[in-house]
Amino acid sequence: MVKKILLIFVVIIGTFFALIVFGNSLANEEISYLNTVELKDAFGKFDSNKILKTKKVAGLGYGILSFFGGVLPSYKSVKNTELYSIAYKSNGLMVSGNLVVPKKEGKYPCIIFNRGGNRDYGKLSFSLIKKRMLFLAEQGYVVIASNYRGNNGGEGKDELGGKDVQDVLNLIPVLSKINKADTSQIGIYGHSRGGMMTYKALRESNKFKAAVVLAGTANAFTTVKNRPGLEKSVHSQIIPNYKEDKENQLKKRSVVFWDDQLSRVPLLILHGKEDKLVSYDQSVELTEKLEVNKFPFQFVSYETDNHKLSKNRKDVEERIVEWFNKYLRDQQVFDEQDKRIVIK
Repeated sequence: MVKKILLIFVVIIGTFFALIVFGNSLANEEISYLNTVELKDAFGKFDSNKILKTKKVAGLGYGILSFFGGVLPSYKSVKNTELYSIAYKSNGLMVSGNLVVPKKEGKYPCIIFNRGGNRDYGKLSFSLIKKRMLFLAEQGYVVIASNYRGNNGGEGKDELGGKDVQDVLNLIPVLSKINKADTSQIGIYGHSRGGMMTYKALRESNKFKAAVVLAGTANAFTTVKNRPGLEKSVHSQIIPNYKEDKENQLKKRSVVFWDDQLSRVPLLILHGKEDKLVSYDQSVELTEKLEVNKFPFQFVSYETDNHKLSKNRKDVEERIVEWFNKYLRDQQVFDEQDKRIVIK
């Protein structure tokens, strides 16, 4: 009898987790496009005056995950938000991305999230959206992100911080087409390569009220030195004129050479000391320069954490929400007493 009860329990638990895996897989399929033809078939042609098209993610997979949101705390954000796959116009190109909004009606501050990786490696999957975007939407933000040109079916070519930075900036007019978006309050944040995209956006625009960077690339020379294989597999393949103009191209992607040109908005930087992909010393170098320039920043170091800051995910999320609540939503004057915080 005990064995039978135990077996039934194991079957129920197994079915439970199988449904979650199945739901994640289906939700991911709804936002993924293999090529430009598939993206265009999904969204159709743009009228001459249109810059945004949306498709609500509401299939079986998302329905399953939303149901579990009433049972599992980790999926509560799915239940309380709405996810959209988007196609938008960026300098004449059709680019893909995603949008998450609170279910409750109202006007909400906006946050542009910048993904990491290059090309389709690191593109906006459902798991990434859940990890980096949903928690902010649940807290009362309209969160939008680009896959950057040339990725996930988008037109054009990923340049790892070249013309594709315009795909980030062009999300600003796109937000004006979203009913729940309060475009007088726009923040920006990014992870890894997305940190570099965030810095470049802060250099080119004064539309942002607050910023957050997680393990962001701040010195591309250091990245190349620490990971020389990237030059062959990434830099030389997608950065225009890289072989002939290496030094200049790397400087363009290294905020430590133009930190004094950043829009002076409250900036939260978080980085793990055990990061093997984007070395922690890049953020150290940047914050030392920011301190000299009396820039409004706070630097949080995680002594034993990795590139994804996965060991301190809850703390990271709480700090991000608190930062945007304070400096974006409430638009308070920067007043951080502790410029540097160490989490052991």
